[in-house]
Amino acid sequence: MRGTVPSSFFLLFLVAVAVFGLAVVPLILLEPNLQADQLPYRRPLISALYCAVCVLGVVAVFYPRRCRLMFKKPNVSPNPNAPASSTVQFRGHHPDCEKFNANRITIRGRAFCAACSGLLIGAIVALVGVVLFSLGFFDLGSGSLGVLVAGEVLMLLGLGQIKMKGYSKMAVNGVFVIASFSILVAADLLGQSLLLDVYVLGLIVFLLWLRILLSEWHNKRICLVCGDCG
Repeated sequence: MRGTVPSSFFLLFLVAVAVFGLAVVPLILLEPNLQADQLPYRRPLISALYCAVCVLGVVAVFYPRRCRLMFKKPNVSPNPNAPASSTVQFRGHHPDCEKFNANRITIRGRAFCAACSGLLIGAIVALVGVVLFSLGFFDLGSGSLGVLVAGEVLMLLGLGQIKMKGYSKMAVNGVFVIASFSILVAADLLGQSLLLDVYVLGLIVFLLWLRILLSEWHNKRICLVCGDCG
């Protein structure tokens, strides 16, 4: 059923998978037998793939039809023929309801989605950074491992953005994306391995998907509890 709310156990399992996946990265990098490769296309290829992920994220910010679908009220009635949702007005990617005020910011009288605004800003910064990275402008030296661990911690903290409000939610989402960029750069500089870069990129995509899933879960729970929309 489209409107089914994911179980808390399933989400906790996914968070555990994310923590484990991130913890594996520094362990791999500390492995003395890690084989580095000198493939000339490694950095441009990974940078291009990461850019594609960022661009898709930017497109999603400007075309948020998927956001509207998530707010269709789940059909929890035992009658399968009962209507599944009611039509609601949207403001800042969210229902025009006071229960979603924490998910919006207001700039010059216009409402914007706090999370999407942060993701957009983060994606723009990350895009600029990854272009510079592909051109060889980054060399973190011995600090790369610290940057990697800090990025992993910030991405995990970013999963908790569902509990934040307004501009703090925007800031955390922006940092979430920038942290993903820092993880990718640090892992490449330390490991110089195409396979490791692909793993890290896949992990970043998984974390982005998990962030979206957690947001959907949180927002659907709000709509399930609230009966104001009918």
